[in-house]
Amino acid sequence: MKVMTFNLKDDGIFIFSNWKIRLDGFIELIKREKPDIIGTQEMTYKAKKRLMLLLKNNNLNYSFYGESRKRNNKLFDEYNAILVYDTIEVISSCTYSLSDTPMEARSKFPDDKFPRIITFVETKNFYIYNTHLTNKVDKNKFLQLDCISGLLKKDKPVIITGDFNLGVNRLSNFCRHNKLVDASKEVGNTFISKKSKYHLDHILINKGIVFKNAKKYTDKYKNRRLSDHYPVSVEIDLV
Repeated sequence: MKVMTFNLKDDGIFIFSNWKIRLDGFIELIKREKPDIIGTQEMTYKAKKRLMLLLKNNNLNYSFYGESRKRNNKLFDEYNAILVYDTIEVISSCTYSLSDTPMEARSKFPDDKFPRIITFVETKNFYIYNTHLTNKVDKNKFLQLDCISGLLKKDKPVIITGDFNLGVNRLSNFCRHNKLVDASKEVGNTFISKKSKYHLDHILINKGIVFKNAKKYTDKYKNRRLSDHYPVSVEIDLV
């Protein structure tokens, strides 16, 4: 089974980001790599609408799971969506806020500009989580990780995808506390800015899951990068 995580890059009203072309490139990547599970970050309402249409038109049979962080207030709204290929049996799904009150929609920690969320999917054989931590307030990243620790169910194998805005070393305590392994640890930088390179995008799994072939994709489509983040994937086998 192949798991992928990808920060699509916000296509907000103040950002000229060639988002339609980049989504076309993402579809080409999906067609080639055939991931079973895709965790996405920075998916806006209009990107969701177009991506689902592109998937349908290309006979890519994925189901969409997750509610947006502002619960469908379209301005500055985003999803941490989980796309699951239809051969995988899904039992339930929900979206939590990363806050002191995770069951309360739109709740957040002090100093967070926007609510941060985590999407959860339960399948017959494993759990999937997908998240995007704050990129601004350092202390809140660790408050959000504590919140995730409290939400994790561990009676089945666990897969967590996301843009953590933290590197491998700074995620190590979270992984150790929850008996997780960073399967994407060796892929190197996944975010490129003009100043620096960072490894921000991760796929975390239970220690009981076997993984191989961690990979990042540096594809371009019509001479444009797919995002300011590289998609990352890993192949896993459930034990």
